[in-house]
Amino acid sequence: MNASTVDRPIFFVGMPRSGTTLVFEAVAAHEDLAWLSQHVQRAPRIPAVAALSRLTGATHRMRRSVGRSDQLRPSLERLRIGPVEAYGFWEDCCGEKFRYDYLLGVKASPEEREEVRSRISRVMRYHGKSRFAAKVTGPGRIAYLTSIFPDARFVHVIRDGRAVVSSLLRVRFWRERNRMNEPAWRNGLTAEDLADWDRYDRSALALAAVQWRRVVETTRAEGERVAADRYGEIHYEQFVGSPHSVLEAVEGFCELASSASAERFLDSRFELRDMNLQWRTRFDADEVEILDELIGPTLSGVGYSLDHPDDAPLPVLRRAHGAGT
Repeated sequence: MNASTVDRPIFFVGMPRSGTTLVFEAVAAHEDLAWLSQHVQRAPRIPAVAALSRLTGATHRMRRSVGRSDQLRPSLERLRIGPVEAYGFWEDCCGEKFRYDYLLGVKASPEEREEVRSRISRVMRYHGKSRFAAKVTGPGRIAYLTSIFPDARFVHVIRDGRAVVSSLLRVRFWRERNRMNEPAWRNGLTAEDLADWDRYDRSALALAAVQWRRVVETTRAEGERVAADRYGEIHYEQFVGSPHSVLEAVEGFCELASSASAERFLDSRFELRDMNLQWRTRFDADEVEILDELIGPTLSGVGYSLDHPDDAPLPVLRRAHGAGT
């Protein structure tokens, strides 16, 4: 397999704490998909370590289960193999900008393109799979990734922004990386975003809210602009409520055959709980009012109701230009 044979790779994108891990890991159990494991993350220049991922196909006991990503895994689970975000891999290929920049209007250099395609091709070969899938959270980076993979498919996982903000303000990786006080990514927030943050005394709540708004809006805009026939949206709430229906829709959108392996993995190795109720008790009335003001129009634009969040009908999968599934 050479670099030109990386066919229709699949990227799951979305704001952190939006359910990207749940959806990605379910689809990654598909028999045809290679992915970047924790071993590739630790040794990004040695794609041969991807051969260890073959063990997950030999026995389901070697495949890591999916639980709460804000909780520590038991020791045995940490030894099992599973897909990870692998920013060490992307940063080694593309530089630290891939981790920390919106990359709006940025294309990969010829050298970056060749390096990424070559390494992923080798990961696929050592993993013994014909397709590739990855998860990238934060800014969608759709134009940048399309410059590397013109036939890539993008699945944007969206969750109610009020629940996302609530979760971000409590998880360790957000608090310990100074993301309560500084934007998490560069070259994306607009003058309007910064003014909104200032208007609420540069609070952590307002900062998380304007970043959810900007990530969702720029990802949607990039999808429509550069990948209209390759971009689709799903909602965390739909996946938690009807995971098999969403899995089937994603497989169809990505041109994957229906996977018995993914179905079994979803049934046996998942902890699925709707965590959206918590924001309503964690935020007081003033905080809810701030969120409604900052992200209300964006929430409505992606299908959420401000007054009756449980009643808003959400599509199983929305394609670009509103062609829902």
